[in-house]
Amino acid sequence: MNAASDQPIAVRCRDLIKYFGEGEGRIAALRGVDLDVRFGELFMLVGPSGCGKTTLLSIIASVIDSDAGECVVLGRDLALLSPAEKARLRREDIGFVFQSYNLIASLSVAENVAIPLLLNRRPREEALAAAERILARLGLGGRGSSRPTDLSGGQQQRVAIARALVHEPRILLCDEPTSALDAKSGDELLRMFREIALETDRALIIVTHDNRIFKYADRIAEMEDGIVKSLRRSATMADDPSESLLA
Repeated sequence: MNAASDQPIAVRCRDLIKYFGEGEGRIAALRGVDLDVRFGELFMLVGPSGCGKTTLLSIIASVIDSDAGECVVLGRDLALLSPAEKARLRREDIGFVFQSYNLIASLSVAENVAIPLLLNRRPREEALAAAERILARLGLGGRGSSRPTDLSGGQQQRVAIARALVHEPRILLCDEPTSALDAKSGDELLRMFREIALETDRALIIVTHDNRIFKYADRIAEMEDGIVKSLRRSATMADDPSESLLA
C-alpha cells in the first residue's frame, strides 16, 4: 500500500466550479471538480491545454477564488478566509513554481530565492544563506550573485523552484516544472521532489504534460473539460495497482 494513503488530507476539493468571462462569452473552466490530495503524496494533474489544470492549481494556491464548491487547504476552507489570511497562507505554507518563472530581473539570483523568507521577516543574511543552500542543492552553487538574465531558461526554472522550496512549505504547487529541462535534469528534479513528497507533513501537486515524469507520481488525475475524468495510481510507484484511488 502506498504510504500516503494512510496520511491525512492536505487538500480537499468538492464540486469546485470556476467561470471566466460574462454573458454569452462566459466559459466554465472548472465544472465540478472533486479531489483529495494527502500529505506525503506527489500528485500530478495531467490533460490537454485548457482543461482547467492551472485554474485548479491557482484556486488551491488561493491566487484566485472559485465561484462555487469547496476548497479546503491544510484544514482551512478558503472561502472563509480574509484576503490577509489567504496572503499569510501563501506566504507561510505554500510554494508555487510558475510556468513563466516570474523572476525579478533587478535582483540577484539569491535575492530572488530569498523573497519568501524576507516576506516572513527572516533576517536578510539568514535568508540569503538559506537561498544559497537550496541553490547548491539544485546545481546552481556559486550562481547566487548572478542576475536571472545571465542564466539559461533551464537554470532560471531551477531558480524559480528554489524560491518555492526555500521556506519549506507544506504544500508545493508546480506548473510544468520540467518544461525547460532535459530528461536527465528532469529526472534529478523529480527525484528530489519525491524525497520531499515522502515527508509526512508535506504534499506536492504538479501540473505537467511531460509523460517522462509520470513514473514519479503516487497518483495521477487526468482532467478534461473542467472535470477530473479519471484518477489512477502510477504503475511505477504503486505497490498494489488494484487499490482504490478514491480512498
